[in-house]
Amino acid sequence: MHEDSPSIPPLFVCGTGRSGTWILYNCLARHADIHTFPREMRFLVDIDGLRTLVDALTIQYHPAYAAEAIYRFEQLMGVFMTTPERAPYRGFDFDTWLGTPYYREQLSAFCGALVEHEFQGVNWQVQPNNEGRLVAVARQLQGLRQQIVGEPVLPYRIGLERDHLDVIRYFADRGALAELAGSFVSELFGHAARSNGRLTWCEKTPQTLLHLDFIWEILPHSVVVHMKRDPRGVLHSLRKQPWAPSDLEGAALWLRNMYRRWFDLKATFDLSQRRYLEVRLEEFCVQPEAVLEEICALAGLEYRFAELPAISLEKADYWKHEMDREEQQRATEILAPYVEWLGYEI
Repeated sequence: MHEDSPSIPPLFVCGTGRSGTWILYNCLARHADIHTFPREMRFLVDIDGLRTLVDALTIQYHPAYAAEAIYRFEQLMGVFMTTPERAPYRGFDFDTWLGTPYYREQLSAFCGALVEHEFQGVNWQVQPNNEGRLVAVARQLQGLRQQIVGEPVLPYRIGLERDHLDVIRYFADRGALAELAGSFVSELFGHAARSNGRLTWCEKTPQTLLHLDFIWEILPHSVVVHMKRDPRGVLHSLRKQPWAPSDLEGAALWLRNMYRRWFDLKATFDLSQRRYLEVRLEEFCVQPEAVLEEICALAGLEYRFAELPAISLEKADYWKHEMDREEQQRATEILAPYVEWLGYEI
């Protein structure tokens, strides 16, 4: 494993979601020296992911909790994110994207560095003894359906075998574990970049915005680009997503809590000491080249883009025509003062 080079830092694109992160990411993918990924590399900040694991081995340490955390991390990385045919990460294929067997070797080495001892036992607090007859019937029906429709025959429940329990290290020095986690990420993503002839990599998971303390903890030299958009435009787009409330009030409250958390977190940073850039989607749509030049300068990269995709302001401002005046007024009432704090007019 090796640490990321401060001279060519990795890049992260983040935001609230529905704020233009994909538009920027698609442009950065056209850079000759930047490697991007087919999907969001969510394990950094998702539940049971890397942040959960680091917390479990430091500030939340308990032997049983730590053992369960590493089991779930290995299950997330070794099963869920490498079985594209199945939820909860349908379409994710880390084995292909990060290189098998290299990916498996790095995952095993990282997790192995956290385990001090193995023993035979059962964690009765999380392992059911008997799932019952109905579950068994459901498994049979699932397998039969897969055969009929021609899908790959997968187990009813995918997971790792619990054939042993682990004694997990407690890291009194959180910085040592953060460095280990950062090296793991750098090696995985750096290998993917090098394999594709690129000098560095860029990752886009919008929710990373609320975990920048962790990102800079494990990868302190990272460039972070925060994509902003008029909150009323974000709200309107959120209502069309299956993972957010479809009603205006609910979506506005969902978004307001995101902004509240972000501004609380932002207040803890000295951003003048970080490679951090805020980009308004509306401005990016008008002058994409100027924004991309600024990002390249921040990362120490030459401006080497292939033909950029078509970008139009109408795709960012369409909410102004689809939301009626009453909806816009109500959205403004709920989201104030964040509309102004993000640089938009009431």
